Amino acid sequence: MKKCGVVGLIFLCLGFLPFFSVAAQKQKPLPLDSDTLLTTGASYFPYVDKNALDGGWSVSLVKAVFKHMNTPIYIDVLPWQRGYKWALEGKYQGTFPYVYTDERAKSFIYSKQINSIPVHIYTSKEMTVNTLADVTGARLCLPYGHSLSREQAAFIKAYKLSVQRAVDAGGCIVQVSKGWGEVGFTNGYLQGDHNSALFEVLDNVNIIDIPVATIPLYYIVSRKLENAQAHIDKFNAALAFIEQSGERRQIDARFETIANQN
Repeated sequence: MKKCGVVGLIFLCLGFLPFFSVAAQKQKPLPLDSDTLLTTGASYFPYVDKNALDGGWSVSLVKAVFKHMNTPIYIDVLPWQRGYKWALEGKYQGTFPYVYTDERAKSFIYSKQINSIPVHIYTSKEMTVNTLADVTGARLCLPYGHSLSREQAAFIKAYKLSVQRAVDAGGCIVQVSKGWGEVGFTNGYLQGDHNSALFEVLDNVNIIDIPVATIPLYYIVSRKLENAQAHIDKFNAALAFIEQSGERRQIDARFETIANQN
C-alpha cells in the first residue's frame, strides 16, 4: 500500500537508511509517496525496541525482506492496539510481530515465521518450582486483552492452570507477588536495561529458568486488502531468499548475542 493522506507477560524503532524510513517517536520524517506503509509497536525487546540495534530483531528482518523485494517502506511506530486496528482496516499494508491465534487468522494472513519467543514463567517468592509439574493446578494471571497462542493454551491445559486477569502485565506481577495469583508468563529475553520499570516489579517474583514454550512471531496482512495473498507470497519468497543467502543467519546471530546477555 502506498502513502495514505502496530502475553502472564509477553509485551507481546529508530534509524534511517537510504532505502528505508523508520518512524521515530518525537521527530519522525514523513513517508515518501513511493513508500509502502507498515506499522509496529514499541518496547517489545528484543523484537521491537527503539534502543536496540536497528530498531529491533523483527524490524531488522522485515527491512531485509523488503529490501530484497525492491520495495521502499516506512515503518510507523504506534500503540499496539491502534496499529493493529489500522492495519486491519487497510491503512497499513502490514504489521508485525504477532503470534498466531485462530481468531486473528480470520482477519489476517500470516507470513512464514520471522522470529520466536522463548516463554518462561514467574512465580511468587514463596512458591518452590523444581519442575513444571510443581505448577499443576496453579492460578495463572493474564493481562486483559492478552491473546493466548496455541502453545500457551496447550501449556495451560497440560498443567490444569486456572486463569485470572489483571489490567496489564505489571498488574499480574503485583497479583503474583502478593499471592493473589501464583504464576505468570514472561518473555525469556527480558533485560533490565530495556525494561527498567518492569524489572522494578519483577524483583518481587521469581523467574523460573525453565522454558515452557517457544512461540513463533509473524508479519501479518489484513484480508481486507485486495493484494493481501500476493503480498504475503512475495514477502515469503524474499524471506526464503535471505535465509538461503545467509543474511538471515547473520541478523539472527547479532540479535541472539544481544538478547542472551544477562
